[in-house]
Amino acid sequence: MNGYIRLFRKFISWEWYKNQNTKAVFIHCLLKANWEDGSFEGQIIKRGSFVTGRKKLSEELGLSEQQIRTALKHLISTNEITINKTNKYSIITIINYDLYQDINQEVNQQLTNNQPTTNQQLTTNEKEKEEKKEKEYKKENIKRKVFKKPTIKEIADYCKERKNNVNAEVFYNFYESKDWLVGKNKMKNWKACVRSWELRNKNQNEKLPEWFEKKVTGDKLNTEEEIELKEIVKAYE
Repeated sequence: MNGYIRLFRKFISWEWYKNQNTKAVFIHCLLKANWEDGSFEGQIIKRGSFVTGRKKLSEELGLSEQQIRTALKHLISTNEITINKTNKYSIITIINYDLYQDINQEVNQQLTNNQPTTNQQLTTNEKEKEEKKEKEYKKENIKRKVFKKPTIKEIADYCKERKNNVNAEVFYNFYESKDWLVGKNKMKNWKACVRSWELRNKNQNEKLPEWFEKKVTGDKLNTEEEIELKEIVKAYE
């Protein structure tokens, strides 16, 4: 049998406390009583009750049957227990079992007594949870914001996978010359940019002019090339 029972210190003021047999029988009843509803031979045995008999109690406590009978009479007389007898056994019920053994009542009382401390702990715990969530959120955002520029091979492999006509080297040089900016913002997803080039190439069938390589190699462009470059950049932003 597992578990435990509650025994208040005020128990020492109980009227049968000095009567060793009655005290022993009552504590034994507390230990034997069901902590939840059960059944025995098809009969419901409620919480706070248990099946027994004078002979069995005598064997369990080392008292004579007469001593058990007297102790039970004492407990009945002061409304500690009731006994429901059958032709086979007796069902002893502790009248105030829930009052003695209501764990929820104890917990609620402790919460009431320690409410300021408990509330402070709950507030602190909630604050710590919020701070943890905020740190995780910031950490996740930082991860999302970090952009790693692709290699020409990675771009080429992706274009091959997409079966498009985007020139990986031109794509790389184009954004390398712009410090991987899309407009005024740092690029977040280069694959999305590849798909945009792919779509525009399909719709417009446009290609960058041959002189574009001058821009990425540092060669000077003439006025017309500068104007054309600005138009191309504007179209791809």
